[in-house]
Amino acid sequence: MGSSKLYCALLCFQLIIGSTLAGRKLRSLENPKGIRLQAYTGCNGTHPQHAPPVKSFLVSDGTWVDCVPIEGQIAAHHPALKDHVIQMVPPKSARASSPKRIHPQLFAREHGGCPEGSIPVLRDDPMRKVRHPRAYKASTGGGYAAASVTDPATPTLPHEYAITGLPNISHAYSGAYSVFSVNAPTLGDESEMSLSQIWVTDGSYDLPGSLSTIETGWQTLPVLHPNDLPDAPHLFVFWTNDEYNKTGCYNLDCPGFVQRSNTWVIGGAMKNYTTLAENAAAEFEVSYEVVYDPSDTNWWLYLDGVGIGYWPSSIYANGYLQGTANQVQWGGEVAIIRDSSVTTHSTTAMGSGAFPKAGYPKAAYQRNISYADATGSFSIPNPTELDKMRRFDNPLCYDIQVQQGNFTNWGSYFFFGGSGGVNPGCTY
Repeated sequence: MGSSKLYCALLCFQLIIGSTLAGRKLRSLENPKGIRLQAYTGCNGTHPQHAPPVKSFLVSDGTWVDCVPIEGQIAAHHPALKDHVIQMVPPKSARASSPKRIHPQLFAREHGGCPEGSIPVLRDDPMRKVRHPRAYKASTGGGYAAASVTDPATPTLPHEYAITGLPNISHAYSGAYSVFSVNAPTLGDESEMSLSQIWVTDGSYDLPGSLSTIETGWQTLPVLHPNDLPDAPHLFVFWTNDEYNKTGCYNLDCPGFVQRSNTWVIGGAMKNYTTLAENAAAEFEVSYEVVYDPSDTNWWLYLDGVGIGYWPSSIYANGYLQGTANQVQWGGEVAIIRDSSVTTHSTTAMGSGAFPKAGYPKAAYQRNISYADATGSFSIPNPTELDKMRRFDNPLCYDIQVQQGNFTNWGSYFFFGGSGGVNPGCTY
C-alpha cells in the first residue's frame, strides 16, 4: 500500500474512532457550550456526505437506517455552518403539549432510536431514479416547477394545488402549525407525487430567484423510495433560497437542515397511515409546527411536540427568512405528467383520494391551524380569511373546504383532496 493510501486509511479510521460516544463526550468537555458540526469528506473526494455510522439498523419494511454522529451530519458542509454549535436542547414549543400518539415510523417502534449522540439517516436506495428531485418542488405562486439544475434528466411536471394561507405581508409571520391526517394517496404513475404540507415563505415572486422557503409535511414520491411500500407517505423537509433553482434539497440530501432527534427519520416512511378504503373509523395524525426562535436564530421543526431539528437562518442569503416570513400556507399539492395531446387528467389522488365534501373520516384534513406573528405569538386564523385565500386549479380534480366549529377542539380546519382523473369531470 502506498504512503498516500495508508495515510487515507489511517485518517478514515481515526474519523470513525472519533465518532464513537467516548470521543464525542471528550469533545463536549472541550467545548462545554455544545458540539460543533464537523465536515466529513471521506477518502475519495470532497463531495458532501455524512460521517460513517456508529451503528445501523434494518427495519421490517426493508429499509436501512444508519446512525450518524450528530456532529458529522451533512449540514456541516454548508459554508454558513462552519464551526456551527448544534443546538441540542430545543426551545419550548409555543404550542400546548401534543397528545401522546404512537410513533408513526417503524424505526422508532422497533429499535427505539439511535444511540445517544447520533441521528438516524435513511440509507440511500440504490434503485433511486432521481438523485436531486428539485423539479418536484414549485412555488405556489406559479404553475410549473423549475427543472433540476444538478440533474437535467429530472422531468418538469405541472403542479396542481388545493391550499389556503394568510395574506402576503412583509415581516408578518414567524411560524405555522397544524395537525395533519396522514394518508396514502394512490398515484397514476410512479414518477408523480402527492403531498400535504406547510409552507413558510419569504421573498417575492416579482423578484426572480428570491423566493426562500421552509417546507415540511408528508408526501408520496416513489422516485425517492422505489422499494418502499406502495404509495406510503414519507416525512419530508425541504428548503430553497432561490426559488428552487440551485439551492436547497429534500431531507438530508444536502447541507442545510440540522437534525437533533435520534428517533425520527427524516425522509422515512410513516407506517401509521390510512388509505381511503381504511378510513371507516378514524385517520392517523401527526402535528407539525415550524417556529422561529430569536435566541438561537433558528427555524425549529416540532413533530408531535418534539423538537426534531432546525433550519438555521444563516443558510438563507440576501436577508430572507431572518426571523420573519411574508407568507404561511397549508394544503395539498400534486406533481403530475401532462400529455398535451390528450385532455385526460392524471388519476393521481390528493389527500385520501376523497373530495372535501366527504368530510371526516373519509377526506384528508389539516386541523387546529394556527400561525405565529412577528413577535412569536400564536393565533387562530379567521376561517373567513382562510376561505378567501383558498387556491385550487380545478375543483373537479382537487378541492379544499375551510370550516370551523363543527368538531370539538378542531379550531380552524379544512378538508382537502380529490381523485384527479378518476372523476369524469376532471379534465385539463
